Amino acid sequence: MKAAQFETPGGPEVLSYRDVRDPEPGASEVVLRVSFCGVNRIDVWARSGRYKTSLPHIPGTDISGEVVASGPGVKGTLPGDMVLVYPVLSDGSCVYCRQGRQNLCLSRGFVGIATDGGYAELVKVPVDNLIPLGGLDPKTAACLPVNFGTAWNGLVGKAGVRGGDTVLVWGAAGGLGHAAVQVAKHLGATVIAVVGDDRKSGFVKSLGADSVVVLKSGDLVEKVRALTDGVGVSVVFDHVGGDTWPTSLDCLAKGGRMVTLGLTSGAKAELDVRRVYQDELKLMGVYGQSREDLSAVMTLAASGKLKPAVYRNLPLSSAKEAHEIVESREVQGKVLLSP
Repeated sequence: MKAAQFETPGGPEVLSYRDVRDPEPGASEVVLRVSFCGVNRIDVWARSGRYKTSLPHIPGTDISGEVVASGPGVKGTLPGDMVLVYPVLSDGSCVYCRQGRQNLCLSRGFVGIATDGGYAELVKVPVDNLIPLGGLDPKTAACLPVNFGTAWNGLVGKAGVRGGDTVLVWGAAGGLGHAAVQVAKHLGATVIAVVGDDRKSGFVKSLGADSVVVLKSGDLVEKVRALTDGVGVSVVFDHVGGDTWPTSLDCLAKGGRMVTLGLTSGAKAELDVRRVYQDELKLMGVYGQSREDLSAVMTLAASGKLKPAVYRNLPLSSAKEAHEIVESREVQGKVLLSP
């Protein structure tokens, strides 16, 4: 089969489109013919060496496809079934798995990190990680796990967003940001979208954002306070990292909630602890998504209530270009690869 693989960590240029051996399913595993694979920051971090993988390695976490082969012990799944891969690898038995919080499993891993992923014509995954597509098309499905599933976990599971909330979304035009805007609007919130340049303003408004703040145009905190009658927002969705934490906290109203789920700008932050307790702020970490989170966004996408925006759909041979696009931050929506 053909795959985009790297032999050593590095820049996008280490991704090589080549012939590799077809995967063979083991016990309780299946092989899928990949329809689409989403491109995410987690893939970039695997390629760059931030996440440790076996070498050589095939990245790719967001995978939709068709079952073509099954290993011993597989029941209830047949060749021809169209499925989405739930990307979290878990033992199914630890205290967190028993609570339905597979993303916190004590032996957690991810497809495309702990195993070879979907930048290939074929991929091997555990049968327990399959979710039938039902009426959902495979292109839309491949946009959902890392972006919409994680946004759902943060805004619903952690922040409890509801009508009357005002939600500030950093990086609102990217894969995760554009998902957060849509989820927050679905929940009835008012959304303030933060983007890096004017070109992205129209895009995030088309997603439902009520206001757009362009970072280069002035002080973010001042603008957010002006948009909220001096009060601040009730929720901040911060997937940027340490550099934005102080600003995020300053944008929060008293009693506000901040969900944090990324470290693109760094893993260290300084904050005013006094303000956290005096204003009763809540800081909540978000890591991936549970199977229930993913099922929820699949249902909403199938009904048209969530609509992933595909920025580029590139052939698998263009994996290097896909990573360059993601790292350039020019993305407006989701980048996909298809064999």
